[in-house]
Amino acid sequence: MLTEPKKQTCLRVAVSLPVENTYTYAVPDLLAERVEVGMRVLVPFGKRMVTGYVLEVTPSPDIEQPLKEVADILDPFPLFHRNMVPFFEWVSRYYLHPVGSVIRNALPGGINQDSFKSAVLTPKGAEALDEGKVTTSEKECLLWVKDHPGARLPRRLHSVYPLQERGFLELIDCVPGNRSGPLLRRFIKARDRTQLGEIVESLGTARAGARNETPFLKKFLSGKEILLSEICREFKNGRYLVGKWVKKGVLEDFEAPVSRNPAGECIIPWIRPEVLLHQQVSALHYVERCLKRKRFSACLLYGVTGSGKTEVYLRAIEEVIRTGRQAILMVPEISLANYMFGVFSSRLGDRISIYHSALSRGERYDQWLRLVKGEVDLVIGPRSAVWAPVPNPGLIIVDEEHDTAYKQENPPRYQARDAAVVRARMEKAVVLLGSGTPSVQSYYHSLSGQYHLIRMPERVEKRPLPEIELVDMKTEIENGGKGRILSTKLKEALGGELRNGNQVLLFLNRRGYHRLYVCLSCGKTMQCPNCDVALIHHQDNHLRCHYCGFHDALSAECPSCHGKRLKPYGFGTERLEDELRKLFPGVRAARMDTDSTRRKGSAAKILRGFGAGEIDILVGTQMITKGYDFPNVTLVGVIAADLSLGFPDFRAGERTFHILSQVAGRAGRGAKKGKVIVQTFNVDHYAIKTAITHDYDAFFEKERELREALEYPPFSHMTCLRIKGNSKEKTAESAHLLGEAMKEIVAGWPRRGKEIRILGPAEAPLFRVKGKYRWQILVKSRKAAMINHLVEAVDRLFRGKLQSKGVQLSVDVDFYQMN
Repeated sequence: MLTEPKKQTCLRVAVSLPVENTYTYAVPDLLAERVEVGMRVLVPFGKRMVTGYVLEVTPSPDIEQPLKEVADILDPFPLFHRNMVPFFEWVSRYYLHPVGSVIRNALPGGINQDSFKSAVLTPKGAEALDEGKVTTSEKECLLWVKDHPGARLPRRLHSVYPLQERGFLELIDCVPGNRSGPLLRRFIKARDRTQLGEIVESLGTARAGARNETPFLKKFLSGKEILLSEICREFKNGRYLVGKWVKKGVLEDFEAPVSRNPAGECIIPWIRPEVLLHQQVSALHYVERCLKRKRFSACLLYGVTGSGKTEVYLRAIEEVIRTGRQAILMVPEISLANYMFGVFSSRLGDRISIYHSALSRGERYDQWLRLVKGEVDLVIGPRSAVWAPVPNPGLIIVDEEHDTAYKQENPPRYQARDAAVVRARMEKAVVLLGSGTPSVQSYYHSLSGQYHLIRMPERVEKRPLPEIELVDMKTEIENGGKGRILSTKLKEALGGELRNGNQVLLFLNRRGYHRLYVCLSCGKTMQCPNCDVALIHHQDNHLRCHYCGFHDALSAECPSCHGKRLKPYGFGTERLEDELRKLFPGVRAARMDTDSTRRKGSAAKILRGFGAGEIDILVGTQMITKGYDFPNVTLVGVIAADLSLGFPDFRAGERTFHILSQVAGRAGRGAKKGKVIVQTFNVDHYAIKTAITHDYDAFFEKERELREALEYPPFSHMTCLRIKGNSKEKTAESAHLLGEAMKEIVAGWPRRGKEIRILGPAEAPLFRVKGKYRWQILVKSRKAAMINHLVEAVDRLFRGKLQSKGVQLSVDVDFYQMN
């Protein structure tokens, strides 16, 4: 009887390169039993070896052409679970980004192992170099290889392949090791506790010199493994004693992985209230019913600032943990993730993880492994937490769901809030979107029945919402206040609160000291040489570009006309902090913005100091508007409320309303009444008027009316195609070529084409950034699938042609920035 030949195991693999397709590889028999979905593998791709991610294990397909084989398996266990594969593929399809690159972005950095070319000099090559039988460029190449054996070849060495053909060089494919991995530490333990006990007893009656050895050896009687570093801290001669007793065979030493502590000592007491408000009980009952059903459910928790949403989150998480599933809590800022980690640790213990990009590679690696192994019940983080590889998520919470920080501006350009909803649907989990000022999109979905709306309209302990007072800066200037940062009203209020021992938050969404320097001789602004933006003056007397990072010392003369009449205009957080110290000598002021929180742990240090009452006034950008609870803050000042209204974006009004409402919500969260003073030049703008009256419904109705008339989201989907290049002329030509091609394709769709609108091409609002000229084309339709179909067609046709002209095309689905 004939037996069928054994079919070879095959893998569907996504490679970590910007290529659209997945690929099938055969698995050698030696590796077949070890391989699982979610592992990384090393695979041949073209002339190189690259990291791939296993999406599926399949029998060999019925094709005649032999398959390439997997070279190696890179992991002892999967780095993500099988149930995450459909999620990765959805993100890839919807946001038009290769699935391998999506997974690469999701995994902790430093673990991909793509091969690179290196070279060694052959004897023939060394001889040619010594005898001068090569050209100048060939000599440069041979000398570089001689000085850098085994190093990655730089692209500038164009002579490599001709020199290889002549036998002067040997090219080698190199695969680097992981740059991230477990942190190994040296441990010591007893080999035989009985033998050790006898030795300790005998030492007790032995010579006096053994006094130090007896307590040393007693530490190991329990059989526990002890860190060598801990022993050396306790015993000055610890390293000597360890060496001595290991040599005698009484103790043994070994290396083992330890988990890095990414948050440090970061516990913020959060007392469990004995009695909940009726609105909290009602919200919890609904969420708990959804959790028990173990089906997908999407809820919008609309609770005013200070209404007790955090307690609802805590108890919902406790409930999901009781059911044996895990929770993901997403927050918009890394600093807020650290704060929430401290709050939740005080109630939920140590089975909590924090995950974000500010952790070191090693810390991210450790936390990822804890998650994938099921050692964590709750993970807290910003938008990257949506990738958390927990085995069985039952609840995903997106706090401050309205925040634009959930949209990633670099590839893959995903919206983490929307992705969280999709992941919850795939995992049959509950997604809870929380906000005191919901996004127009989410609130619209709740009114249309797509999300269940839960309202929490009252503050805890019936505390009133803070009184908001508007200061018209036009009137302030007319009354002699030109050039002042603080209005008379805000200055007086500040003095009063400081005298009463209260704390103050001052919000200004502009970094730096002066906003720009202008030459009074020629009228030119100090501009960035790489971008179409003014350079910002900082306190260290440097001018900086906040787009490309260019910086230069402030010169005494104009670079254009060499005039010496340079004048600063405008102000940022640095100047505001400086002004406060002059106005209120001895005041304890601190600043929280991107510049002051670059160092790891600096944001947490500022927040701890403010929470402990060591800081009187905290000045900050939008980082300070998010979800913090400081009971002693009785005054919030908004320095320039209309800054965000100047953005060329249909969401400018919404952004302004959110920021004002959120920062105002930081006042009066304790027993003392809160007050907010808002300085603006646009007192009649609907976003500002509705924010100061806490009237979200009026704001939403106005926004809904405007967006429906203009067919903006949520009444449509919009995608932005960005075209950028070094040549001004070629970039403009390519943008127009692309725009015409898109219109021709749409014209060829008699029925579907009418449902798509193409706006542009047009110069981007910031025409030049990082030395590249920028154009954009906007595509609008009620159906996202139609936009994606059009963009995919155009991308296939034109990406190669554009690249040959030195022009790049990028696609931003559901874009948020119009800069």
